[in-house]
Amino acid sequence: MKIVDVHLHLGPCKVFDLDTSEEALMGAIEKNKIDAGLVEPYPGCPDAKKVHNDIAKLMKKYPKKIFGVANVNPHQGEKEYNAEVDRLIKDEGFVGIKLHTIGHAISPLATDAKKVFDAAKRHKVPLMIHTGAGIPFALPSLTIPMAQAYPDLPIILFHSGMAHIYSTEAYIAAKLCKNIYLEGSWISINEKMWFVNDLGSERIVLGTDLPENTAVEIFQYRSAGLSDKDLANV
Repeated sequence: MKIVDVHLHLGPCKVFDLDTSEEALMGAIEKNKIDAGLVEPYPGCPDAKKVHNDIAKLMKKYPKKIFGVANVNPHQGEKEYNAEVDRLIKDEGFVGIKLHTIGHAISPLATDAKKVFDAAKRHKVPLMIHTGAGIPFALPSLTIPMAQAYPDLPIILFHSGMAHIYSTEAYIAAKLCKNIYLEGSWISINEKMWFVNDLGSERIVLGTDLPENTAVEIFQYRSAGLSDKDLANV
């Protein structure tokens, strides 16, 4: 059974006071037998281009194991934003785009967010959106109008609202929009099981966020009594 972790980070972050080294990242991946990991810079990294390039190097170092996700600040000109995203996806082979609501201080409904949705649609890659911490921009409900406006775009709500009150919002968003998928890092196993049982395991994806949390998230699913099919889907 393959394990795919869609939410990993590399490098420093001035917003959340974090710093994940290559050694810590790859140590968590190897220790927990992760077959493939999607890696992005933190939103508060001082030099996003450098970290994106570091991720591209990791992709070459660990082919078919490390995949990059573009986390580019959308508060810049459309031409500049698209040039960097195009470089990462077309030239470096990145496989997704991130909209970091709290880290980049942006609502999914904001004018600058539209270029992010458009880029994901143009490149036919999934869009990952931070939800939870960072209300009101990070409210899961704010993704509903955009998911409806981009019905063919796969959208993954990272953290699924993060806390119980907002995980309910994430559930409603996924219930209303079939193109919304839920990643459950930092929510309880009870909420994860609710999502699996009601929405179906094919709508739930594994994400662990931090090396310190990788084993915890995997253990929660493994200890939940899921069928082999559901466990494989997650």
